Amino acid sequence: MYKLRRLRKSPVFRDLTAQINLGLGNLVMPYFVREGKKIRQPIEAMPGVFRFSPDELLKEVEQLRLAGVHSLILFGLPGEKDNAGSNAYSENGVIQKAVRALKKNFGDELAIISDVCLCGYTKHGHCGIFNSCQPIIDNDATLKVLAKIALSHARAGADIVAPSAMMDGQVQAIREGLDKNGFSETAIMGYSAKFASNFYGPFREAAGSGMKFGDRKSYQMDFRNSDEALREIEADIQEGADIVMV
Repeated sequence: MYKLRRLRKSPVFRDLTAQINLGLGNLVMPYFVREGKKIRQPIEAMPGVFRFSPDELLKEVEQLRLAGVHSLILFGLPGEKDNAGSNAYSENGVIQKAVRALKKNFGDELAIISDVCLCGYTKHGHCGIFNSCQPIIDNDATLKVLAKIALSHARAGADIVAPSAMMDGQVQAIREGLDKNGFSETAIMGYSAKFASNFYGPFREAAGSGMKFGDRKSYQMDFRNSDEALREIEADIQEGADIVMV
């Protein structure tokens, strides 16, 4: 059953998804959050953009709110990485701490979106878990981890979780995990058509998610296949995505 009311629950949500106007309420500000305190770290590949510790993030978001933008998306840089990306779903992870702090300070004045992926949390920099027998991403094993990440973000207070790993079935796995644990009102924004592209270079530096080997062409989309993009979008909608993104 579709629950279209998820996107109507507050003025911030209604402004974010309004179709007949384009204004500040439609904008989403991305932030890169890292462990520590009093950190405002310049990103070389993105002049004028910074990585923030959670305490500095609160100051930035206050200015964002005063400027009239009330939605943001968070990307985390953990203190430690492993091959399983376990810090991505830790209750004391950097995103979980940042979301709790934002909710405590701003409540429902903000729509908080959290990126759900593993590339920034794994030593190898890929978006999933590798099969122990073959050097390929194990799609189904990765789904279980993505669902754990999304649930940990929802428990911290995220309004929208945004799976970006491009694993088959990721939206369904997350929707089922959220609903089963009492978070049926948490919305999902799917990175539904995400193409393998060099344009991600500056972002990968900002998020510390560069690959140690290989590429992502086996799970991110081939840019030559626009029809396949439409199939990906339709699949995410059928699986329960509230918002889809290209």
